[in-house]
Amino acid sequence: MDGRRRIPRALVAILVAGAVVRLLFVVAWQPAFMGWPDAASYIDVSQSELFSNNLRPAGYPAFLHLLHALAPSLTLVTLLQHLLGLATAVLLYLAVGRTGASRAWGLLPAAIVALGADGVFLEHAAVSESLFVFLVAAALYCGVRSLDGERLAWPAACGLLLALAASVRVVAVPLFAVYALWMLIAPAASFKRRLALTAAGALAVLAVIGPYYAAEQHQTGRVGLSRNGIWNLYGRVAPFADCHKFTPPPPTQVLCETTPRSERPLTYQYTFNWYYSPAVRYFDNPHVATAAETDDVAAFAWSVVWGQPLDYATEVGAGLLRYVAPNSFEGYGGGPSYDDLVHGKILFNRMFQKEGLRVARAKHYTDAGHFRVRRGLLGALRDYESVTRIEGALFVLLALLSVAGPVLTRGRARRAAALFALTAWTLMVVPVATVEFSARTAVPGFGALGAAAAVGGFALLAALRERGRSSSSAGGGHGHARAAASA
Repeated sequence: MDGRRRIPRALVAILVAGAVVRLLFVVAWQPAFMGWPDAASYIDVSQSELFSNNLRPAGYPAFLHLLHALAPSLTLVTLLQHLLGLATAVLLYLAVGRTGASRAWGLLPAAIVALGADGVFLEHAAVSESLFVFLVAAALYCGVRSLDGERLAWPAACGLLLALAASVRVVAVPLFAVYALWMLIAPAASFKRRLALTAAGALAVLAVIGPYYAAEQHQTGRVGLSRNGIWNLYGRVAPFADCHKFTPPPPTQVLCETTPRSERPLTYQYTFNWYYSPAVRYFDNPHVATAAETDDVAAFAWSVVWGQPLDYATEVGAGLLRYVAPNSFEGYGGGPSYDDLVHGKILFNRMFQKEGLRVARAKHYTDAGHFRVRRGLLGALRDYESVTRIEGALFVLLALLSVAGPVLTRGRARRAAALFALTAWTLMVVPVATVEFSARTAVPGFGALGAAAAVGGFALLAALRERGRSSSSAGGGHGHARAAASA
């Protein structure tokens, strides 16, 4: 009983510490980090046509629109996002606690989310990660609750939350298939019941995506959570595309280059920059390209993937190594490291910061004209970020434990561990495979990774203890035999 009481107190301590860290962010920088250029775009779209951006879904702009109606304040946005961060920590703690593992292990993902400064930096910016991470954590919790197979409400809630997450970040779309397959296999129920659980989740997804597409079709004449998002894949593969290894479909031969791989630019330039990108020169740019132009770019991108599978795998593999060494392998797609995000000029880009605040003022945010920074405190928070990163040996340990969970556990714990691990690795691999490694897109997978590692760590420790007891018992038996023989 005492242990059970101590664990919630430890969770409260983590949450209080996380709240203090977030309060320090509010004091250090007001009203919000606006240096990422997406911030200005999100705010602009939220107060105009929600589906007007061809690259991003409308979920986060809709979230901003609702908050603006409540109170036009960037401070309100960051405060609510900070609360979502703490709520995410609680959900992951509760999810691990329902696996059969010791609740103490649930403190691991809770601490990663509540105390990890990279996530808090993103919570303090007008970008979509905090809302997305919360929705995924809520879906994970509902998924674990679905394991009993008794109520259709839990898989339905899981599907609803996944669909909302996909409306915020398209990286959640692959989770539809992951969760559907998991639901068919994992719950402790008959096959007929598992079909019903899966159907409940699928219908909930359709209940969100259907009206979303209807509204999008009405406004734009097209549908898609990221209508021109395939341009990101083009940017991913263009740096190593070699038309000698595949036949580019017409009329995409103009995208072929003879420039050596080492002299080509990185993903971002191929996606957006007219000077560097043949696709931008010949097929417009991803913000305004027509459906036909985007289809041509997509045909070329997929031809590279299927025509150069080993090259593609090498590029993606090297990009994944940046989870361990974020400042290395930057030539394989580029993308900002944690140093770039927090200590460099990404969140603090003066030009985009100025533009973001200008757009916010134009949209009548009352605090957009009151910029304040306490540089000493901000420097301390940056130092704190440096010691709370998920990288290097810590990432390797969490990754290994996340894989160990489904192997070392049985029953409910194994099924839950598989869900945590599949979610984490989907969120970490898909962005690298389709765009690039980025500190911003790395953070959302860490909570689920921590949950998977928690179950794996619990199972590994239990296995080691059992092995120690078996060895002791065997040793004791041999000792008694020797004593009897001596007598």
